[in-house]
Amino acid sequence: MLYLDHAATTPIDPEIRLGMMQRFESDFANPSSKHALGRKARQALESARARIAAVIGAQAAQILFTGGGTEALGMAVLGSAGDQAARIAISAVEHSAVSEAAYWLRERLGWQVDVLPVDEQGRVKLPELIAAVNAQTRIVAVMLVNNEVGSINDIAAIAGVLRRKCPRAKFVVDAVQAFAKMPVDVDALGADMVAFTSHKIHGPKGIGGLWVKRPTTLRPVFLGGGQEAGLRGGTQSVPLAWAFAEAAERQQNTDKTQPGHAERLFSLIQELVPEVQLVGCPFGSQRAPHILSLHLPGLPSGTLLNALDQAGVCCSAGSACTRSAKQNFSKVLSAMGRRPEEGAFLRFSMGRTTTDLEIEIAAQRFAQCVADLNEVF
Repeated sequence: MLYLDHAATTPIDPEIRLGMMQRFESDFANPSSKHALGRKARQALESARARIAAVIGAQAAQILFTGGGTEALGMAVLGSAGDQAARIAISAVEHSAVSEAAYWLRERLGWQVDVLPVDEQGRVKLPELIAAVNAQTRIVAVMLVNNEVGSINDIAAIAGVLRRKCPRAKFVVDAVQAFAKMPVDVDALGADMVAFTSHKIHGPKGIGGLWVKRPTTLRPVFLGGGQEAGLRGGTQSVPLAWAFAEAAERQQNTDKTQPGHAERLFSLIQELVPEVQLVGCPFGSQRAPHILSLHLPGLPSGTLLNALDQAGVCCSAGSACTRSAKQNFSKVLSAMGRRPEEGAFLRFSMGRTTTDLEIEIAAQRFAQCVADLNEVF
């Protein structure tokens, strides 16, 4: 079985899993307790916070632990809403954690939602952004790396527009697919909040993070206990925090000097199936190196996806986060002007555990599946 769906989730690093399980025995105490074991747990928690902060050039006090990326994004959007209804601008390809929070503000509190169109590569169009935001805009949310096609938005340029057009707006950035996989300096981004998570970088599920430039400006989404700067009540898990920090450092230290497996897989597939096309930006500075989104005319996505599954290749036809949603076709691809009748659209995504041999075998199995299906369709 070839697992090439790391953008959905990654297998946990075995050494991290072992270290985490050991800490469930040694660092089990409540970090808020005043006794010796509680103080030891607090020290370990704050050490993990500082290690994660260092990965993105932040201060430890700016890092809030959450249950994952979805919670971090929801906390950022809903925690930034004031007492009066205003306007929120989100890109057309945002994660459902952002879009559903925005529409909740509209339905419950009367906010206006401005949807920012994207170009054919999946990136926000700056002229349309300039036209959409104004002095009434209070929140803007744009992802750094698109989770389906890998295209990278120019977050610093977007931040520059917001400083000129709506300086009071809070700028929320989804960096879940970028965190520790590419250089991220939160100060250089110009954002107010940046969300990320552990399970995309070979860490455990159940923990994520939100960087907040000024935590005192964010309101708690729910109350109780006063943990995490009073913004997320509940007993923190020291073992999860340690595992998150360990995963972040290991991912950051991965050799990034060689072309990524995604680019290699596309090259091999295109040699065997020349009609395959790349979706999103070309490989390079405008595309995340671990995501391959491709288009194959003439075959339905579901049929090809099922054939690959039976051949032992795990990939996807879009974001796993939308499987419970009602749309039958990716909203990201729709926003980019693509349509389901054009053929198959698939996403392959790689991680630290992906090998050269797996890439070669995956390309061969892909070509065989296409050849078999072409005899039928």
